[in-house]
Amino acid sequence: MKQLLNISVNPAPGHLLGDWQQARRWLSRWSLDGFELAPHGRWCHDAVPADLAGGLHLTFFPILTPFWRQDWRELLRIFGNRQTVEHFYGGLEPDHLVAIYVDQLQLAQALQLPYVVFHPVTCDMAHLFSQAFPWHWRDTLAVCAELLNASLSRSGYRGRVLFENLWWPGSFRLDSRLEYDTLRRLVNFDNCGLCFDSGHRMATNTALTSEADGVAWLLKELRRLDLTSEIHTLHLNCSLSGHYIEQAKGQTAPYANCPDFWHQLEVALKHVSTIDGHHPFSRVDLRPLIDACEPGHLVHELAQSSLEGWAAAIEQQTSLVRP
Repeated sequence: MKQLLNISVNPAPGHLLGDWQQARRWLSRWSLDGFELAPHGRWCHDAVPADLAGGLHLTFFPILTPFWRQDWRELLRIFGNRQTVEHFYGGLEPDHLVAIYVDQLQLAQALQLPYVVFHPVTCDMAHLFSQAFPWHWRDTLAVCAELLNASLSRSGYRGRVLFENLWWPGSFRLDSRLEYDTLRRLVNFDNCGLCFDSGHRMATNTALTSEADGVAWLLKELRRLDLTSEIHTLHLNCSLSGHYIEQAKGQTAPYANCPDFWHQLEVALKHVSTIDGHHPFSRVDLRPLIDACEPGHLVHELAQSSLEGWAAAIEQQTSLVRP
């Protein structure tokens, strides 16, 4: 099992590391094996040391369905005007998203990365706080599969495509085995699997109040879903945000009467980061969870507000993984 850290790349390594030499020293501090890259912008593969690249996280477009379906009535309701739509997605046509994914898949192939990660989800601003999204997960998976199929058919990528669970109802939460089996049938690519995110799965159970309860519940869920053989990467972090989620569900979205999309987005991102804080586990034995998943790659996906905070989080969590 290789242990990685997640970073954005543009092609500099993240927003806290100065260069790739510092990034290499950062990994060696905990004897970690590399990074899961989240590419921003276009850059050539030789800008990144290949031996430090362990996987790639495809760009995430959470408000996916109306753009992919070109539902301009809904897009204008959400964004207000075409200029804001173009600014948010980088273009006005679905093929623009395909081009982004093709470029990133080709980057992964050039770096000989064993896997890429994709979020099969969609959301909107109106239901983000209530989580009462008015669509079924089958609708979401159909849209995501169309995007993946169009991108994979043009890319020549030969690694593994991993589907990552999120917590939003009406998307890929892994509430049932059927979600994964359905997605496998819809995506025209044989080399698929799961990136299981512990924190995202914990956020679907708002009754959890401790790390021990969270890990015990995750182990029960893994047995119930019978999907451990499909897990190739584990995103490891802790979410105990259930009380906040339940409070938010009972409130009107704080931007309900604000027409400015960018203000809404700022509030939405704060809300999402409160649910999904990428906190480290700090006081529970993680080895049973890792043994149950048997991942080829374990990604310590932790918040990076400062070098000191990131270091403390890495130290806390990696200490729970060591034998």
